[in-house]
Amino acid sequence: MKKLLIFSVFLLSSVIGIADSIYTSEPEFSAYDKRIHRYRKHWAALIPTQFVIQNAGNMGLVSVGSGWNYGKRNQWETQFLIGFVPKHQSTRPKITTTLKENYIPWSYDIKPGVSIEPLTTSLYLNAIYGHEFWKKQPSRYPEGYYFMSTTFRFNVAVGQRITVQIPQKYRRYNKSVSFFYELSTCDLYIRNKVIDHNVKLSDIIGLSLGIKLQTL
Repeated sequence: MKKLLIFSVFLLSSVIGIADSIYTSEPEFSAYDKRIHRYRKHWAALIPTQFVIQNAGNMGLVSVGSGWNYGKRNQWETQFLIGFVPKHQSTRPKITTTLKENYIPWSYDIKPGVSIEPLTTSLYLNAIYGHEFWKKQPSRYPEGYYFMSTTFRFNVAVGQRITVQIPQKYRRYNKSVSFFYELSTCDLYIRNKVIDHNVKLSDIIGLSLGIKLQTL
């Protein structure tokens, strides 16, 4: 009986020891596992978190593209858009590309599922493609005749947004939809205003409307 009791205590201690080793030990990762984790994490950061549709804004009649949120409050956004310019009085339509950086300092909930961003600020570089445009002054012009590229335009904008969260049960591809407007101008328009006081402020500022679909 005594031997049976001793054996039972030994068996119980062994089981407890095994259980402790199973549930309390920390998993060890090899250098290879850690490298693969970092590799996947870095590539995952390249997945776009939003899609944007925008008209005007010195980017074309309509522009579409994708973007990324980052920052502690996702207050920073980087977007890349491709725009379309109808031919109007020119011989053919044109394509534009835009690299845009947004900063959204505040966001307030106005009711459950709806928030407003009372101020958005943007700085972006736009390029338009075609033989009519050039990056630097062609040799046919006197030196210094043109000092600004006709291909690239630097733009600034301010605006506002309202965001509607999509209820969880209705989500398929996006978790929220934002509607926004922006007031923008570019370096060429600002220059014209500075050198010609007859140019009105309304002549250099344009209104742009857009939709942002937040996917992640």
